[in-house]
Amino acid sequence: MTTRQSYSPDHAVSLRIAADPQVSPDGRWVAFTVAPIGHPETTPTSAIWLAPVDGGQPARPITTGLAEDKMARWSPDGRILAFLADRAERRAHQIHLLPLDGGEARPLTSVPKGLDLLAWAPDGRSLTATADRRALAGETTPASEVRVASQAARPRVIVQVPLAGGPPRVIGPADGHVWAYAWSPDGRQIAALTTPGNGLDEPPRGLRLVVVDVDTRAERAIATLDDLPTAFQWSPDGAWLVAVADLPGSADDTRVFLIDPRSGAIEALEAGATTPLWAGWLPGAAPRLLTLAEEGLFNRIDLVEVGTRAARRLEPLPRGGLAQAPLSVSADGRTLACVRAHPAGPPEVWAGPIDGELRCLTHLNPQLDDVAIAPMEPVEWTASDGLTIQGWLLRPPGAAPGQRLPLIVQVHGGPTSRWGATFHGTWHDWGQVLAAAGYAVLLPNPRGSTGRGADFTASNRGDLGGMDFDDVMRGVDWAIAQGIADPDRLGIAGWSYGGFLTAWAVGHTDRFKAAVAGAAVTDWPSKVGTTDIRPYNEARFPGPLHASPDAFWERSPIRYLGRITTPTLVVHGEADVRVPPEQGMELYLGLRAAGVPTDFITYPRQGHPFHERAFQRDLLQRLVAWFDRWLR
Repeated sequence: MTTRQSYSPDHAVSLRIAADPQVSPDGRWVAFTVAPIGHPETTPTSAIWLAPVDGGQPARPITTGLAEDKMARWSPDGRILAFLADRAERRAHQIHLLPLDGGEARPLTSVPKGLDLLAWAPDGRSLTATADRRALAGETTPASEVRVASQAARPRVIVQVPLAGGPPRVIGPADGHVWAYAWSPDGRQIAALTTPGNGLDEPPRGLRLVVVDVDTRAERAIATLDDLPTAFQWSPDGAWLVAVADLPGSADDTRVFLIDPRSGAIEALEAGATTPLWAGWLPGAAPRLLTLAEEGLFNRIDLVEVGTRAARRLEPLPRGGLAQAPLSVSADGRTLACVRAHPAGPPEVWAGPIDGELRCLTHLNPQLDDVAIAPMEPVEWTASDGLTIQGWLLRPPGAAPGQRLPLIVQVHGGPTSRWGATFHGTWHDWGQVLAAAGYAVLLPNPRGSTGRGADFTASNRGDLGGMDFDDVMRGVDWAIAQGIADPDRLGIAGWSYGGFLTAWAVGHTDRFKAAVAGAAVTDWPSKVGTTDIRPYNEARFPGPLHASPDAFWERSPIRYLGRITTPTLVVHGEADVRVPPEQGMELYLGLRAAGVPTDFITYPRQGHPFHERAFQRDLLQRLVAWFDRWLR
């Protein structure tokens, strides 16, 4: 009998990941992007792939993947794939056209600083994208190492390029930065979401929704959204815009919005005990929406009749996994495509009839066929106030029943996020790597997580490190009571907010024998003052930093340095603007001064997420080595 390989850091950084599926108008093909999870070079690469919906041929790449080829979009007649690629100049993406009846992709544009947010005009005679306003005006970046904050922002505007080529024509809006836009079905208007700029102090919040006349460039502001939607589309009949965003005044209550493009009136559909992720229109005489939402540990797809607001659940995928956003539907509304995640392996592309069962079209990671994957079990426990808390448990493949194991808790980021039915074997999701190394792994979804409605998501607002931390500790108690965890060999780890809760935990309990704090918030006042998401962070507290600084300091892990005895590894990307690396340095130097075993690992060029393969691998190896050192 052949012994299966153990899952390793090398496996975790060698995955190929599919994203952005796009069904052809006739429903016969799906185009999608495939990228390595760990890039061998400093600049990312990806390729456009194509798969027939009927499964008659294997999926195949149709671009080389030597540059970053992304955002494939079908022409309305389905004869051409347009996509963005940075082939001529890395990180400056240009429109390329690939005819489906044969031939090589050809570049259509050479716009300074490149393009983003690609879309076809409804008549198929031109394409639009967003371009750098300053570059279009002939401004160049000074050849200097001196950085001027007011010059760092590069606001983008919508431009139109004829299919035959030629210089881009500016459509608008007249000023500001365009974060998202959508064509009206008649091709006469574009709805755009803008802010005055896109600098570090201008995140996508308080977005102005404007409608621009494509011919005259006249514009009118119709509404304001608190934050950037995860979906934004114009209905086929022109009567509605749909967006998935937070309710005004709440960073926790995500809804599907119906927006009247004439008056700007907004209606928020009820979300119940779910967290909406995406919404898109289906063709037909009566307006219908296809929606995707988190529900508990899984996701659900619904068909919503807009006239009656009646929803019908669709179940086109096998149970045990979940569809990821975005979904894609053919022009006739009959064919659906998505990327499906599953705990037993990396995500794959699925497609088929929207009212039937989808089939898997890809097998992107055959190198895992002979690798032992740890089973991931959904689990529940009771919080100290009686609330049910959900999560996942992984045990090493082949672990003996009843065997007590060293347990590592990995806390998710956000906090408005969750651990779902996905593959936990990446540079960021450590479950499979740790389970292969002999650890049980608990993945808790404490209060503040998504997937259980707005009240649950909002329940740790103003209480970071309070009841959410208690929920995590109750999960540890549950694992011990179940005979799973060895109470003398407990570890905790996390990234971003999970890093914060890790740093908070070791200052509030000595039960953990080792910790790994990745991209951790350690000092809330300085974090809020240096991050790219200041409004989001301040919304988690009773008021803004200038009005209630003590509240931020009281929930800062470094305030409790004198209590920490747990050996703690601190990890950070040097280019992280979400949680600047100085946050990790504060914790590391404080622990050093207090005599606590620690180390501080930083990685050049890496932001909040890591993208270079060598650094992802190094991180995972150090993660396992740290826990082996203190928990074995």
